[in-house]
Amino acid sequence: MADYKRAKWAEWADHIRSLDDPAKNYEKPEALDDLVVLDLSSRSMAGCYCSSLLAELGAETIRVEPPGGDFVRTYSPHGIMKDGTGLAYLQEGRNKYHVTLNLEKKEGRDMLLALAGQADVLIETYPTGMMEKWKLGYEELSAANPRLIYCSITGFGQFGPESKRQQFDYDSISQARSGVQYGTGEVLPEGKTFKDMPYAVPTKAGPWIAWAVSGTFGAMGILAAVHYRELTGEGQHIDVATPEAYERLHDYALHWYADQKVLNERFGSLDTALWLYGFYPTKDGGVFLGGLRLEMWKAFADIIGKYDEWKAEEWTALAPFMKKDLQLKYQAMIDPETAKYTSEELAQKAVEYAKSGRLAPITTVIAPIVSPWDAMHDKNWIERGMFTPVKDPVYGDVVCAQAQWKATETPPRTKWVCRPVGYDNGHVYLKYFGYGPKKLKELEKKKII
Repeated sequence: MADYKRAKWAEWADHIRSLDDPAKNYEKPEALDDLVVLDLSSRSMAGCYCSSLLAELGAETIRVEPPGGDFVRTYSPHGIMKDGTGLAYLQEGRNKYHVTLNLEKKEGRDMLLALAGQADVLIETYPTGMMEKWKLGYEELSAANPRLIYCSITGFGQFGPESKRQQFDYDSISQARSGVQYGTGEVLPEGKTFKDMPYAVPTKAGPWIAWAVSGTFGAMGILAAVHYRELTGEGQHIDVATPEAYERLHDYALHWYADQKVLNERFGSLDTALWLYGFYPTKDGGVFLGGLRLEMWKAFADIIGKYDEWKAEEWTALAPFMKKDLQLKYQAMIDPETAKYTSEELAQKAVEYAKSGRLAPITTVIAPIVSPWDAMHDKNWIERGMFTPVKDPVYGDVVCAQAQWKATETPPRTKWVCRPVGYDNGHVYLKYFGYGPKKLKELEKKKII
């Protein structure tokens, strides 16, 4: 019997795991541990998400809330609160020191100005003009601290016809304004009305993906500005409008209209740029099917036993199948076929076809659609540390998505989940101002903190 030879990929998996295993994150340095970040997010998860990315990389992040806490703490399904904090904010309070400061009062604004003088980054999500009204805009703060990187994430941007609208940035509005939402949702067949199919309307992507996108681009802009500051010594202002950021994900639809004047209409789970590409029913739920090449589409027809009946041998190009009429025709023919199997059975058929099918090793990508429970119990993600509970000293064991990427030298990590409102007033104000308990009580009495 021949000696068993371990696959090269397995050797690599062991090697790379020894270098970037998230269980060893705390043995490694943090990439941004020399940065001080002030997060003044107000009613917006975009700023909180942005500062979370920086905090996970080690930045000393100070979350500044009004006395009583920011409104984002109330975001939670069914109003569920854990020690005064909604479940959504438990995701985005990570690694941050939480202080309170009343910017409606001059003394509070003076304290913020002094904090900004000692900070590297400031993130704010107030309506355009609000920070300037308080004399806390970029011009004022950069005059005191020229190295400050000041990131504004708003619903309309810092300039433009609508920039002065005193409206906070709302994810749902940004999704609608981006143009992306127009092309999402079920098809409204010809001759049908919304009364017939009330669900065939543009669909919100959730949860608050537009905020997550603008927060990510905000963090990327901040890191680029940090690099530029290392070269020049100069800070800068970063202007992120959430609808613009989300529009970046519009992909081909923008160019399709600009070049061909064609609007990308709603097409359910199908896509006029790709085929085979969509979600299909199974006995126990559904699967995603991905073909993308003519041979893969032919392979799928073979997998479900329709290669000869559908005359797949005669198919010579994929382009015709991207037209809506053919996609809808074949979707109706595919649905009853995939519904004969469980999701796992279909996925396994694709694996086996790659070994011995008519077009092997070509096969179709088939992925079961899993529930949150299934995802959180998936052995692959468990082993990679995605859902390892964080032992938080205040909130106890909390499961939150972490370790979004692995790194061999400076990996992100979640050190604690969240803090109650004003939890770190004592620590932060002593460190930056030398304020002790007596001074803090005075500030509290005056409703500054």
